[in-house]
Amino acid sequence: MDSKEYCISINGLMQTAGSKYAKATSQQFAGQNLTMSQISILLLLDQCGAMKVSDISSSLNMSGSNVTNICKRLENMGLVQRNRLQDDQRVVKVKLTVAAEEKMDGIKATIGDFHHKIREYISEDDLKDIHIGLVKLNKLFDIFFDMEGKS
Repeated sequence: MDSKEYCISINGLMQTAGSKYAKATSQQFAGQNLTMSQISILLLLDQCGAMKVSDISSSLNMSGSNVTNICKRLENMGLVQRNRLQDDQRVVKVKLTVAAEEKMDGIKATIGDFHHKIREYISEDDLKDIHIGLVKLNKLFDIFFDMEGKS
């Protein structure tokens, strides 16, 4: 394969892998009645404590408006509280509720089960190789976007 064919193949593999990963995680977390984006935000808040929406956005590489909408849904579910800062009403901090903290054990257990299933089918070395490849791919895109920003 030449470099053009590799790029075309990589594009197809990424689309397929992304779709399959989304389907697998959706099935795995169906019992939680949460999307992966919602779970990602809950896990981040569980790890870091209360955070500004902008910090959640940058940590998860999501748009601010998307995080805001997801947090509104989580708030309606009773899983997060959104509070405006007293000194700057434009800034919203999000934190887990007691109900979310209680739900986190189940979410973490489900994640553990998911990772255990993955390890049943792939060696530690293969998992490491996939990780290395994805890190390289992300670095490539970082360079690409840095070059585009300078144009």
